[in-house]
Amino acid sequence: MARYIVDFETSKPDDMIRYITEDFFSKEGFTLVDFKGEVVWKKGTGMMTAPQFVKVSSLSGRVHLEAWMKNAILPGVYVGEMGLDGAYGWAVKKVLKDRVNTLTALLLQGAPAAAAVPAPVMAGPPAPGAVSFDAAGEMPVPAGPVEAISYADGTGIYPTAPVPVAVHDPKGKAVASLILGLVSVIGCIWPFAGIVTAILGIITGLTGRKSTAKTMATAGLVISIVFLIVSVVDYVFYFLLLLS
Repeated sequence: MARYIVDFETSKPDDMIRYITEDFFSKEGFTLVDFKGEVVWKKGTGMMTAPQFVKVSSLSGRVHLEAWMKNAILPGVYVGEMGLDGAYGWAVKKVLKDRVNTLTALLLQGAPAAAAVPAPVMAGPPAPGAVSFDAAGEMPVPAGPVEAISYADGTGIYPTAPVPVAVHDPKGKAVASLILGLVSVIGCIWPFAGIVTAILGIITGLTGRKSTAKTMATAGLVISIVFLIVSVVDYVFYFLLLLS
């Protein structure tokens, strides 16, 4: 099946596009790799689900994005490519498609026009989950207070106004981790179900810890680990009981 391919215009500098993209994939647990001659973002080894691949490039604000998955015979041994459509593997495909849609929305977000503004006072920190770029879009503005630049005439004019840019904030994964961790208590009665929910809680918790809801994600992660251990112990106990 053909790859999912989309091209769109963002009207953003390529450095800003690169920053948003790298921030998004690092928080989602992807790794930038050279896969068969293509530089792509990759997640997964095929141990539990099909590995996911996303290729992103930009030129003068225009983004080219490709996304696909591969069938894994063994971890690291892949055959064929799957796009994001079709009934086969729809659940995993939806996860990747949702990620692609989230990244696309971040890249298409609007930004106010840049302008030189007086800055005689300290600039406050940006809102949680946001980062500012300089007006040229070439580099992030530090998150902490920024001193006004003083010129010879003492005007203290800041050369360019920061342009706020929202970055990926996976706090939904933090909430999911806490919920899954609490639900994993069922492992005391149904060990297999507890193992599944606990593993999902750990996976979402690791991503959620990169969000603004880090404390909630950490709680979900710890609870999930505890009930994973409990569920595994119960599973082994019931298995030995059946053999006796």
